[in-house]
Amino acid sequence: MSKCKKCSDPDYKDWVGDAPKCAFMGDRFSPENWNCGTANAIRDICYEGQQPIPQGVDYQYYDDNKYATIKIYEVEGINADALWIGWYKTRGATQAIWLLDQYDEPRPPTEAECLAIIAYYQKERP
Repeated sequence: MSKCKKCSDPDYKDWVGDAPKCAFMGDRFSPENWNCGTANAIRDICYEGQQPIPQGVDYQYYDDNKYATIKIYEVEGINADALWIGWYKTRGATQAIWLLDQYDEPRPPTEAECLAIIAYYQKERP
């Protein structure tokens, strides 16, 4: 098993301390992670402290628990309506990421699906 593209980048780790534990060592997201580059990039899309929250993102927090729903039905190549993500404080672990749609049960996303969402939200849109 290999790390995700972002965790494999030798320039990704820019902090003193433990190396990241990738959330995408298998086919899909795993909650057994710490400072995964891909999971952190998804968090950066929706976290109020990182940038203005884009249209299509609903960010909430309660007692240091943070969660967001990200509209993704316009993201090419993904058959889902939204991505839901949850994490605690600004610590490195991302507890949950789920793809949601109206026809199937929630499922964890693949690295490729997360990278497509990240690319979509990094584009300048009206």
